[in-house]
Amino acid sequence: MEDRLKQLIQYIDEFDRQGPYKMNVLKIMLERGYEDWHAPISITELARPYYDLVSKQHSTYLLKNISKDFTTPFSQAKVERHLRTLPLKCLSTTSTRISNISPPFELVDNMFYVREEYRIDGKAALDRIINVVEQKFEEYLEVYSER
Repeated sequence: MEDRLKQLIQYIDEFDRQGPYKMNVLKIMLERGYEDWHAPISITELARPYYDLVSKQHSTYLLKNISKDFTTPFSQAKVERHLRTLPLKCLSTTSTRISNISPPFELVDNMFYVREEYRIDGKAALDRIINVVEQKFEEYLEVYSER
């Protein structure tokens, strides 16, 4: 289990800094707690909290290069399309540049999954994953915000 946790953390840590999108999907999942963070989530279920989080970050941090979908009123269809084509596609198909780790996530139809071998329970594991997600988000802010 420790090896899989290290691989998951390394995978997250090696993301390119293209936007807050991937980190925000993970933040929403991690908020479900150490027993449920890895439970499958539908794009429909993810859309509203994701929109709210990105919109809040955009206004708080004056983020650059944010999709117009987050500066206009909420549209379920637009946010679902954004999720499908950006963060969820990247999280489920992109290997890391440095160590070429295969994605620990998968997108099947309209459901986003953590691959079984990466469904790691425990508060200590969750805390480690949260820390790397927050650190990655902070790195993004250093480059792409006007705060």
